Amino acid sequence: MAELRRLSDPALAEALHRLESAVCAHPWAVVVYAQTLASESERVQVLQQAEQWLAVLVSEQILDELHIHNLFVPLAAQRRGHARALLQAALTEAKAAGASRCLLEVRAGNAAAIGLYRALGFVDCGLRKGYYRHEHGREDALLMECPLP
Repeated sequence: MAELRRLSDPALAEALHRLESAVCAHPWAVVVYAQTLASESERVQVLQQAEQWLAVLVSEQILDELHIHNLFVPLAAQRRGHARALLQAALTEAKAAGASRCLLEVRAGNAAAIGLYRALGFVDCGLRKGYYRHEHGREDALLMECPLP
């Protein structure tokens, strides 16, 4: 059975970077993961089964808003609902901690992620032109928000 776990050891930065590198052309740098893992305000959560990470989520609650900074699923665990389960758990925790909405940005071409977010109640609220690096230049970021009633 999968369990939710919070990571806080900066020594795990290399493992997170390596895992994200397998699914993302422009992963976070090891130093960014190390800083995030050591942060008091940011949370790195994983959905884990045995010693295998099934999904990784980086978030930060700022006052009454949950900000999703990163969410990815390793290749071997994709298309099994792990991202949905981890994101739903984060939304539930944030609401219990007083958050009233969640904000995120996603690559405009990432149809699978956009579909997941919309299924969970996220709606479009803006666009950042050329925000992400892309193999052919730049890609827009779609801004999305979800109320946490």
